[in-house]
Amino acid sequence: MAIKKTILVVEDDLALQEAIKLKLEKDGINVWTAVTGEEALSILKDKKPNLVWLDILLPKINGLEFLEIIRKDSDLKDLPVVVVSVSGGMEKVIQARSLGILDYIVKSEGSLDIIIKRVEAFLK
Repeated sequence: MAIKKTILVVEDDLALQEAIKLKLEKDGINVWTAVTGEEALSILKDKKPNLVWLDILLPKINGLEFLEIIRKDSDLKDLPVVVVSVSGGMEKVIQARSLGILDYIVKSEGSLDIIIKRVEAFLK
């Protein structure tokens, strides 16, 4: 049997986070969740997911700051990250891409199902 892939979902909208978690789990993916960048960093101290689903607009440290922190950490610098955010400003997209993300998905660009399929494609 194949080993289940794991995604760490960093999303502060709890209803959305739960919807993402349910859909990913239905597709056979392990899901860990964090509401803040700090919580995500705490999870990453002990275990490594196959992929991070990262919102940019987070309380305290935002998604871009989170990316800067993990890219400076020798254990986390190569962690695959997909940004999924309502914020699609070109400046943020460029900054996130410069920090080595796999993709930048704007939440309004498609239904949750479409976004999940795009993110799951990176696990293949």
